[in-house]
Amino acid sequence: MQEQELILDHLDGIFRDLESRLNGATGSARHNFHKKSFETLRRVRFPDRKNEDWKYTSIHQLMDLPWALAGENPSATLPNIPGLNSLVVPVNNGRLMVQDIDPAIAEAGIKIITHEELFENVNWRSHFGEQATAEESSASRAFELLNKAFATNAFFIEIPTNTRLAQPIELRFIHDDPVDSLSNPCYYILGGSGCDVTFFERYESGVTSANALINALGRIYLEPNAIVRFVRWQELSNKQHLVYTLHAIQQRDSRFEMLSFDHGGKVVRNTIETDLLESNTFTSLESGYTAYDHQAIDHQTIIHHKVPHCESHELYRGILDGKAKAAFNGKVFVSKDAQKTNAYQQNDTLVLSPFALMNSKPQLEIYADDVRCSHGATIGQLDERSVFYLRARGISEKDAITMLKSAFLDVVLDKVKQDALREYIHSRMTDEL
Repeated sequence: MQEQELILDHLDGIFRDLESRLNGATGSARHNFHKKSFETLRRVRFPDRKNEDWKYTSIHQLMDLPWALAGENPSATLPNIPGLNSLVVPVNNGRLMVQDIDPAIAEAGIKIITHEELFENVNWRSHFGEQATAEESSASRAFELLNKAFATNAFFIEIPTNTRLAQPIELRFIHDDPVDSLSNPCYYILGGSGCDVTFFERYESGVTSANALINALGRIYLEPNAIVRFVRWQELSNKQHLVYTLHAIQQRDSRFEMLSFDHGGKVVRNTIETDLLESNTFTSLESGYTAYDHQAIDHQTIIHHKVPHCESHELYRGILDGKAKAAFNGKVFVSKDAQKTNAYQQNDTLVLSPFALMNSKPQLEIYADDVRCSHGATIGQLDERSVFYLRARGISEKDAITMLKSAFLDVVLDKVKQDALREYIHSRMTDEL
């Protein structure tokens, strides 16, 4: 309890300093939003190990340093991925680099609204206003409140009706700061009716060697018949933590597909939540991840089936070695009105070290009686017979093991449609196998 007070008092000092520099913006809708979020955070506090959803992620590890807010670093950059033709939206230390946004995005009719205009934007208010300003009453939402209190550079991407892009929009997040610091990137995406757009969400480290906590929050709203695909890639340094939260809301006949890949970071917690509000919606959440040495990675998924005739698929595959720890806590809720639901959930893990630890808890909570729902989990080692089979054909033991681990991840990786992106992620994830 005393440790929590120290953390909150430190954050309070940062917040008061921000307030002192608001000038004429004090009392604005934006200021009140931040203030209400921080006051709620102080009241609900951060979760502890008694919180079921946080029993595998240590708050002490995430908040063990007196983080400063990350300073501005407009010159920080990541290299382009060879062969990938993407439309880049750069975010440095939690700040949208407006001047560096690819102009082809605006030429395609897509609007990007900055935080200064957010609360006055009619479409943002109608699709996200109620959700964003809702008072979270649970410590489970503490990092969302932290983001809403300190994300002074959130942005809103509005995709018009029937927009179809051949190129992915690359949300390029970099944290590059010489001091131990916290950044809070935040974005909202509205997928207009009939759109078909792919996003590539990229988290990589800059040249800094300082510790960091990246507390990212994303909100997505899919209108009827919208298709939004996400490929999320994370390769942070072993001094950087990531708390990633994404919440998607789907209207009828919409389709949301997410492929997530994690290969770095010291402590990583990913939370993905989807609400299927109308019939004939489809959700797919798939992930491939690796964790070595003392890395810790925690996957939390929540899918709400609220109406009939909806479908959701989940497949999470991970490789653990050294003293790494990982967790998968997947929840699928099927309400009593959600007849004809089809929900599938699977978590498979290779644990290659006696010191590595995997906790898997796929869950179904079903209140309807005419559904097709299944879940499962496997935790094991490499098949020695497969290793022997490859070695018998002249392949070295090291190469045989690498091939099998690569094939294990390729079940998810092969679903990345962009060749250059798939090859890039594959090469990065397999360089240590």
